[in-house]
Amino acid sequence: MEEKEQQTESDRDNRAAVVAVMAIVLVLVTVIVIQMIQQAPMASPGGSGEPGGPPQMPPAAVIVAPIQAVNTQKQAIVTGTLRARSKMAVAAQESGAVVKMLVDEGDEVQPGATLAILDARRIKAQLDEARARLTVASNLFEQRQAEHVRAEIDLQMKAGLTASKAVSQSDVLDAEKTLKVAASQVKSAADGISEAQSRVELLDVQLSDLTVKAPLAGVVVSRNVEPGEWVSAGTSVATIVTMDPMEAWLRVPARHLEAAGNELAGFKVRQSATGQTFTPAKVTRVPEVNGRSQLFTLVATVSNPDRKLSPGESVTGIVPIGKPAEHLRVPLNAVVHSPHGTVIYVVQKPLSDDALPTGRPVSARIAFERNGSAFIAADNAGFSADDRVVVEGNQRLLPGQSLMIKTSDQQGGPPAP
Repeated sequence: MEEKEQQTESDRDNRAAVVAVMAIVLVLVTVIVIQMIQQAPMASPGGSGEPGGPPQMPPAAVIVAPIQAVNTQKQAIVTGTLRARSKMAVAAQESGAVVKMLVDEGDEVQPGATLAILDARRIKAQLDEARARLTVASNLFEQRQAEHVRAEIDLQMKAGLTASKAVSQSDVLDAEKTLKVAASQVKSAADGISEAQSRVELLDVQLSDLTVKAPLAGVVVSRNVEPGEWVSAGTSVATIVTMDPMEAWLRVPARHLEAAGNELAGFKVRQSATGQTFTPAKVTRVPEVNGRSQLFTLVATVSNPDRKLSPGESVTGIVPIGKPAEHLRVPLNAVVHSPHGTVIYVVQKPLSDDALPTGRPVSARIAFERNGSAFIAADNAGFSADDRVVVEGNQRLLPGQSLMIKTSDQQGGPPAP
C-alpha cells in the first residue's frame, strides 16, 4: 500500500514538471514574435517601405487577347424556310385509263421524260377513221377537178360553135352554169381535205397527250395515280419540284425595311440542320409588311447544284444592316459591366524592361455583338488594333494593377511574352 502511494506522488511531480516546461516555452515564443513585429518596417504607398501608406498590390494573373480591326456592319439574324423555285402538279391533258406509271417518289427527271402512259386504243381508232376520211376527201377533190376541166372544155367548144349557129345560146348558158358548179364543187372538195387534215392533226395531238411528260427538270415528290385508274383531263399525275436553284423565304422585322437587303456583301443563308452557310446569288425584297407580326419578306436565291438543300428546310438568314464601317473586335469576355458603366482593360506597356505591364480601364461603347465578339466603332475608341485586352481575370482587376500575363493553357507558369 505504501509503494502505491509513493508511485502516485511521483507521477504527479512529473506532470507538474512538464506543465512548467511548456509554460516557459510559450512565454519565450511570445516574446520572440513581439520583437519580430516591432522590428518589421512599415510599407509605403509605392512599396518603398515608408510608414503611413497602403500595402503594394500584388500582380494579377490574367489572360489577354489581341484586338482586331475589321470592316463589318451590324447583322440581323432572321428565320425562314426553303422553297422550290418551281413546283408543279403535272396533269393529264386527255381522259383515259392509266396503263403505266414510269416514275416513283424521289426520281430525278429531265425535260420530256415520260411520267405516265394512258390507254390510247380509242384515239388510235378515231385516228384511223380520220385518215380514211382524208383519203376519201382527196379522191373527191381529184374527181371534182376532172369535172371542172371537162366543164371548161365543154364551154369552150360550145362558145366556138355559136357563130355558126351550130349550138343555141341556151346551150352556151348551160355550159357556163355547169362550169361554175364544177368550180364550186372543187372548192368544196378542197375544204373537205382541209377539214380531214385538221381532224387527223387533232387526233395526233390527243394521241401524243396520252403520254404524260415532264415539262422541266426536277425531282418527283408525289406520285398521284396508279395503273388502272381512270383520269380526266386536268387530273394531276405526279408532282415535280425543281432543286436548283432554291429560294430562302426569310421573315425580317419591319424596322429593317430600309436597310435590309440593299447590299449583298455579308448576306448569308445558314442551313439549320448542318450549320453550313451559302451566299445567295440574288436577293429580292418584298416591301409588304404583315399587319400582325410586323414582318416583311426577303427572298434569297441560292444555288444548289449538289442537292444539299431541300424544300421545307428551316434556314437562318444573316441579313446585313446598314453599310460596312471600321470596327475593333474584342472577345466578349473582355467586356466588364459594372454600376459605373461598361469598360475593357487594355494592356498598358511597362515603363521599364524590368517592370510588369498594367491594366488600363477604357470606357467602351459597344456597337453590336456577334459570335462571341463585341464590336466597337474604331473612331474615338481609346485603343487600337495594336493593343491587347484582358479576357480572363478582369472581373477583380483594379486600375493600374500589374499584370502577370499567361496563356489560356498555362496557369501558374512563367509569364507569356
